Amino acid sequence: MTGASHVCKKKNTSSGALYNSRLLKFCDNYAREKYALLSLEPVYQAAGIRKYEIDDPGHWFTQDQCDKYYFSLMDMCGSPEFAREAGRYVIRSKEMWVVRQFILGMVSPSAFFSTIERNYCKVSRGVHATAHLTGKESAEMVCRPAPGAATKSYQCDVCVGILEAVGLLFTNAFAHVKHTECIHKGGEACRFEVTWSAAPSVVWRRMRNRAFAVGAPLGIAMAVIFPTPLVLLVSCSLFLMITCLGFVSHHKREEELLNIIQAQGNYAGDLAEDDNIRNRHSLLIKSISQEAAMTDSQEGGAQGVINVMARHLDYDRIAFFFYDGKRLKLASQVGYTPSQVDHFKDRGGLICRTEPMSRVLWNKENIVVNGVKGFSETTLFGPDFPDVQGLESLLVVPVSMEGRISGVLVAANLHGKRALTQGDLSLLIGVATQVGLSIDNVGKRRELAERERRYRKQVQKGLEDERRRIAFDLHDHVAQDLGSLMITARMMQEKAARKEAVAPGDLHAFVSVLKGSIDSVRNIAYDLQPPSLAQFGLVHTIKVYAADYSDKYGVEVDFRVAGVREALLEYDTKINFFRIVQESLTNIYKHAYADKVSIRLVFSHPNLILRIRDNGSGFMPQAVEGGAASGRHMGLRNMEERARLMKGAFRIYSSPEKGCEIVVEVPLEREEEKDGPPDAGKSKRKT
Repeated sequence: MTGASHVCKKKNTSSGALYNSRLLKFCDNYAREKYALLSLEPVYQAAGIRKYEIDDPGHWFTQDQCDKYYFSLMDMCGSPEFAREAGRYVIRSKEMWVVRQFILGMVSPSAFFSTIERNYCKVSRGVHATAHLTGKESAEMVCRPAPGAATKSYQCDVCVGILEAVGLLFTNAFAHVKHTECIHKGGEACRFEVTWSAAPSVVWRRMRNRAFAVGAPLGIAMAVIFPTPLVLLVSCSLFLMITCLGFVSHHKREEELLNIIQAQGNYAGDLAEDDNIRNRHSLLIKSISQEAAMTDSQEGGAQGVINVMARHLDYDRIAFFFYDGKRLKLASQVGYTPSQVDHFKDRGGLICRTEPMSRVLWNKENIVVNGVKGFSETTLFGPDFPDVQGLESLLVVPVSMEGRISGVLVAANLHGKRALTQGDLSLLIGVATQVGLSIDNVGKRRELAERERRYRKQVQKGLEDERRRIAFDLHDHVAQDLGSLMITARMMQEKAARKEAVAPGDLHAFVSVLKGSIDSVRNIAYDLQPPSLAQFGLVHTIKVYAADYSDKYGVEVDFRVAGVREALLEYDTKINFFRIVQESLTNIYKHAYADKVSIRLVFSHPNLILRIRDNGSGFMPQAVEGGAASGRHMGLRNMEERARLMKGAFRIYSSPEKGCEIVVEVPLEREEEKDGPPDAGKSKRKT
């Protein structure tokens, strides 16, 4: 982007970012104020920084960047005392309100030095500073570089200037600073001895106290010993002078406190404004969350997010694009012209291939373009982007969820508007995260609704199939048998009417058909609800069903049990396990064509484990996922759903021509704790 862009990672600072931008900002302002004709652009280029980074109070710079900035600035200004003079300027710099705030929060320089260790880290991570008082109007400050930080001598000069300026706030005179030890001259640390003159109120108070200590006894003694009118007049004059000194000292103290209170009020207003900005940003994120939760479509969610941003933020242009892996699709925008919107719709595939947009989509980078006059959006949106206008700032943030890029969020200000800072980038990243969550939630809600629709369809199909099977069994077996019985009964009735004897063969056939009808009804009832399950338990029911299955289809079934206690099993667990066995054996007969099946039912605390293995044709388990939407593999899906209803796990191991194994694991810990073995209480009491 021809030097016009700066790539920002998710965090603006790293292990090498040691100094807050405010430390460069007050030097920047001082140079502009004292050297009005000085152009600082060469200084920025030499240091490898941007103007908007210095303006951003949330930005931090490395030691190398600060060194190049200061050295270039001192060379251009031509003043060897520039660093010290800039340090003195810190008290007048609005950008250093953090430092001024905690200085003015104290009532004296002594209170300031007592808190410097706690507050110094707000502007510097490269130096660890400590301070202690050495007298009523003196203190010592010790600075040690942080591990890995290579401080320079000019930083000592800046520190001297700042310490001198501290006295100016309280005493209207610079403090006196001695740099007694310097790490750049072989010392272990940098030591600064700071002394300051007393505040005017303190001077007047001392004069009052001394005048009172001397004048009051003297005036009283003179009035008692020499009670002449002249002496009394002198005594009254002494007391009047003491009173005036007290009044002046009190007035000076009130003026000093009033100045401090006014300054604190001004900076409290600045803090309140910053808090209001943060609160507005919090409300923005909350509004975006509410807007996203109220929509069931991704397009509607994107439109709602852009509308909320347009109401709460002062960006000239905002746009959100969906990304499907091949092209960008405009979802919503504010501030773009109709021809630009048409360009977005027609050239979505071209836009995603531009160099900066490729970095956003492929490298997940946040693009920041700031403070470049005449910069246009053609670099980002393609060379044929219409209605080109110069930009002051541009932010491009990827919208991702679970490592996948789902969209791009763009915000821009036209030339002449404010630059976008690290705070704007952080806010936009937060908005992008919320948008990604809303898009992901909409997709999941759609997927869930589609799965529910398919499941309901499968359940309905299963019910219809079951009804069809029951109707088939009733029609082809029970109804046929009942029809045969009716014919036989009529024949026997006619013979009885003719007083003919009923042949034994007819009675035998009648009884056989009746028995078959009873068996058919019993089989239908058994399939609907096995009666032995509640009476004899799961193990007995599976054993009987396996034996009948083996006799009916000629398949060898080996059923074994270990550690299962029927008392721990609820009826729902029993019926679900039985249905899984029933469905599995049915699938084996229909699809696997196996001649051997093994069933293992084992309790291994806290799980009840069912394993069903056959030596049939097998299949690829991955095909089950693809067949769910088309209604195939209904039996396997039903077994999996039953396992899920029991909060268990369902696994399939199979490959073509190598058989299949189904494993179901269901936790029974809660049921065991609820029911418990009969002797559980006794064993606990014995222990």
